[in-house]
Amino acid sequence: MDWSKAKTILIVALLITNIFLAYFLHGEQEVGNAVLNPEFIEETEELLGRNGIVLQSDIPTETGQLYNLTVEYEDMLPGTINDRFFASEGVINRNEGAVIEIDYGDEVITLINEKLMIYENPTAEAGNPIDNLEQAMELAKQFLKERGYETDDMGLSYWRETENGYYLDFTKIFQDSYIELSYTVVIIEDGRIIRMERTWLNTKEIEETDYKIVPAPKAILELLSMEDASNKTITDISLSYYFDPEKQDYLDDYQQAMEGRAVPAWRVQFQDGYDVILDLE
Repeated sequence: MDWSKAKTILIVALLITNIFLAYFLHGEQEVGNAVLNPEFIEETEELLGRNGIVLQSDIPTETGQLYNLTVEYEDMLPGTINDRFFASEGVINRNEGAVIEIDYGDEVITLINEKLMIYENPTAEAGNPIDNLEQAMELAKQFLKERGYETDDMGLSYWRETENGYYLDFTKIFQDSYIELSYTVVIIEDGRIIRMERTWLNTKEIEETDYKIVPAPKAILELLSMEDASNKTITDISLSYYFDPEKQDYLDDYQQAMEGRAVPAWRVQFQDGYDVILDLE
């Protein structure tokens, strides 16, 4: 890639954006009102289009009530997971560092930092044919329910049909908003689940707040500076909550943080499964 040319294009795009913002924000209009102007939104769409970003979703103009959420990671202690999946009959192997494996025949569960769980069963016996997305979702949720997990707080944020099954990506939801980074990915082949990855957050405390989030029409202009967002199609722009331990008060070792504050942010979903969190204040 010609990085010099790419850098030049980016600088020009940012200059255009700054001139554009100055035009709309000049005068006595409040910033919030100016960026919600239909002309601003139309120009935003054009700027994105010049960068190859196609919009198949409306740009939100309202946020509704925002909250301060205290979230905590789901319990992934080896003993708990062994009991849920293998009736405590699996063999727990503690490797160096923060990696633990639980073996039960051909089934293997890998735990990382007791926050990320990877379940694998590539030799599982084929199940009943899965003919549509609804059946795939039902199989995934039934798999979780049988192991003691709630599924009412799972929203399907992305999916695709594969050669032999489905790829499903569920995200934690709170009042119709996603909580990132909290996900359960389920891979189905030939009517059986061969892999699942899960990092899950539970809401611990909920408080109303007067937090002011950057309006979506202005926030998504940040995509112009992201190379990975170029030449993609946006399928959803929605309010979400975002928990990033690195931005919390865990300066010594953020990887050990088990809870913290999830802040409001805009979540942009692309057609290819890529998503971006715009947590601009």
